[in-house]
Amino acid sequence: MRWEDVYIDATGVRLGRLEDVREAVDEGRYDAEECKTDDFVSVSVVEDASYADMAVDAAQVALSRTHAAHEDFCLVAHATSFAFQGLDHWISAPYIQARTVGGRASAVQLEQASNGSMAAMDLAASYVAARPAPSAALITTSEKYQLPMFDRYRSDKNGPKGDGATAMVLTRGSGVARLLATAVFSDTTHEGVYRGTRPWTDSWGEYGWPVSMRKRLKEYLSTGVNVQDVAQSIGAGREGAMLQAMDEAGVGLQDIARFVFPFSGRSMVDWEAAKEKAGLDITDTTWEYGRRLGHLGPGDQIAGLSHLLETGAVVPGDKVMLVGVGAGFSFGCAVVEVVAQPQWT
Repeated sequence: MRWEDVYIDATGVRLGRLEDVREAVDEGRYDAEECKTDDFVSVSVVEDASYADMAVDAAQVALSRTHAAHEDFCLVAHATSFAFQGLDHWISAPYIQARTVGGRASAVQLEQASNGSMAAMDLAASYVAARPAPSAALITTSEKYQLPMFDRYRSDKNGPKGDGATAMVLTRGSGVARLLATAVFSDTTHEGVYRGTRPWTDSWGEYGWPVSMRKRLKEYLSTGVNVQDVAQSIGAGREGAMLQAMDEAGVGLQDIARFVFPFSGRSMVDWEAAKEKAGLDITDTTWEYGRRLGHLGPGDQIAGLSHLLETGAVVPGDKVMLVGVGAGFSFGCAVVEVVAQPQWT
């Protein structure tokens, strides 16, 4: 979808202490060979706040940077990987709204896994664009990959998981970056990768805690599915979202100054092939930033963009591409153009 007059006015990030991954290796919590292959430096660990309060913290940072008034907000969208956000049979979106913008905006919660912020941006842009200015939307994400529910180093492969929350404010009329286009779609061919072979009703009894994505993938592949087919399907979906977003934004790869991909281990992307095929170099991405935080679930894209804006790594005129992939599988991409140099600490 191509957008007119929709802007990113502010972002915010809430992280924890940075745990050196070598400590986890020395303590037997992280496989040494996987650590070498993933090539991460550290992960963010939050021990002093709940999921929802982390999101409130990130939102308060973004709200301190935005020009939007609280009464302008028509949507509060909270994206997560886990349905559990600290309490069973409870969603945190209204809690976040009550402690940030208040009012009577629609408060929704999205469980789009690692594609959550892309899905939320696509939804929020629709809300903002459909209303006359001034209108605004608040997007938040929060995730904690901690025992007993999740083992950040062993529950899944391809990079350890980090704890953190992010926030973004979309507005009409003006902002620090213009949202040019978004593309979000699903391909359910390999939905079973993150489910295994059992229906969801059996998941607690059969799998238990901590969650083992490795076991579920092994089960799925035991049905005769080729792992290369899965990898190719995910790659095609990611590329399709990127091509669609660029086409609708009217830009090409050569026009993109920086890319924000999920904060995954180095082995997840064949960077030599990417450079040969598309001229995309790892230095054009936020890899160096992400390898110090770990995968933040749905928060990688907002955190990466916030980092680029805060550090001055992008300047007015630069275009940035945000790319997400979520379980099931869901693919998302957004193309934004920086229009102002934010004066953020």
